[in-house]
Amino acid sequence: MPTPTVTEYRLSPAALSDLDAIWDYTLRIWSVGQAETYIRAIGSDMSILVRHPQIARERLEIRPPVRVYRSGSHLILYRIEASWLDVLRIVHARQNWTAYLNE
Repeated sequence: MPTPTVTEYRLSPAALSDLDAIWDYTLRIWSVGQAETYIRAIGSDMSILVRHPQIARERLEIRPPVRVYRSGSHLILYRIEASWLDVLRIVHARQNWTAYLNE
């Protein structure tokens, strides 16, 4: 099956909320500058995923399957759709990420 051409990523409401929480935490613990740098790095990694959507292994044990990509201390959980990446969640790597898929 040919690989679909991915042109963008779309954040689910939960992923957008995750980014807000990451921003708030980083601001509280570190600084505005660090929060901006870290959020930009996650955005840059999502852009890499748009260009190379199959870079992360598909986790077939999850139904429906998801892909998991490490970005700093976080994991980007996503699926490849028709022409975009559906970013489901962005969670800390130490968390039980599978639990977040059911929220």
